[in-house]
Amino acid sequence: MLKSKTLLLLLFCSLQAFLVNAQSEETEQEIDTTKKKVIEVGLTFDYLKLHTLALDNSKKWEGAFNINLLNHYALIVEAGMSTLSPKDAYYNANYISEGTYYRLGFDYQTNINPTNLIMFGLRYSGSNYSENITYSTTNPLFEGQIGEIKREELFAHWYELVITSEKNVRRIFKNDIKDFLSLGFKFRLKSYLKYSQFELAETKQIPGFGSTVNKLNPEVNLFIKFRIPILKN
Repeated sequence: MLKSKTLLLLLFCSLQAFLVNAQSEETEQEIDTTKKKVIEVGLTFDYLKLHTLALDNSKKWEGAFNINLLNHYALIVEAGMSTLSPKDAYYNANYISEGTYYRLGFDYQTNINPTNLIMFGLRYSGSNYSENITYSTTNPLFEGQIGEIKREELFAHWYELVITSEKNVRRIFKNDIKDFLSLGFKFRLKSYLKYSQFELAETKQIPGFGSTVNKLNPEVNLFIKFRIPILKN
């Protein structure tokens, strides 16, 4: 599974690199920057999560909605759902953490050139999730036993610092397209985690945050964004 995910990662990275190279063939004079976008709506989909490559049997889906204001500010709402089942969570046990998560925050963005921009942002994030732990015990004197721990309606919250690099795609396979598509990546640094804790069988993974062992959790997201201008001047 790890090998197939690695190949998938290389495929998407190659696609992104190809589109960026194709985009670089444009000159700045070819891009009309006379009309500034006062309000723009964006729909973002995360097509690969690098940090999940180390987790077995993990499934994640994530998307975002943003409203850009005055070319420099953006309000962000992100949401996702995931199922995490790392093999090394507990000895002689199967661990599953699943649920939904959300992020609320803002970005400040600045243009590097007419088609490339960088953003700096802050998020408040939360997760509603459940846990299921099935374990077995062995003893040479007694018959082995199988037990189960179920926990429902758990909640966690944390904060994130986010750096985003985004590039407008104006050409694909040397053909011009309308200005509505972007590709990029986000680097997140997550911290100040608060969550439900237990004396027996602690929580190991939280949807949206990741491992509870680390006080600082980095994450990289690759995304594709569809942009819809609402108002220009």
